[in-house]
Amino acid sequence: MTYNKLMRYVLVFEAVALNFGTGLLCLAAPAMFVAQFATETLPAVPLELIRWYGVLLWVLTFVVLRILPYNDNRMLSPAVEALLFGDLVHLVAIYLFYLARPVWNFSFIIMLFFTLTLAILRSVWVYRYHKGQL
Repeated sequence: MTYNKLMRYVLVFEAVALNFGTGLLCLAAPAMFVAQFATETLPAVPLELIRWYGVLLWVLTFVVLRILPYNDNRMLSPAVEALLFGDLVHLVAIYLFYLARPVWNFSFIIMLFFTLTLAILRSVWVYRYHKGQL
C-alpha cells in the first residue's frame, strides 16, 4: 500500500469515526462530551459553545469526504495542510488545557495520541507531496 493510499484511509477514519462521532456527541450531548475530560458541570451557555465545536467538526468531515473521491492530491493538499495547522494549534490548546487541569485521564491521553499521530502522518504526507514523492 502506498503512503498516499494509507493517508486517505486515515483521513476517512478521522472524518467518520473521530470528527463525525465527536461532532455528534458535541451537538447531541455537550455535557457528556465535557464529562469525558472533567467532573465539573458547565452552565448552559458554555455547553452551547460546545455544540458550536460539533458544528465545526461536521464541516471538517464534509470537506474531507467531498475532496477524497476526486483522488487528486492537488485538491487534497490544501485540506491536509489546513488540518496539520489545526493539529499544531490543537497541541497548543491541549497544553493549555493541561495547565488548567493537569490530569492524565483516558480521554486526555486518547486526544493527545490522536492529535500527535495525525500531525506526524500529515507532516510526512505534506513533505512528500511537496517533494513530488506521492
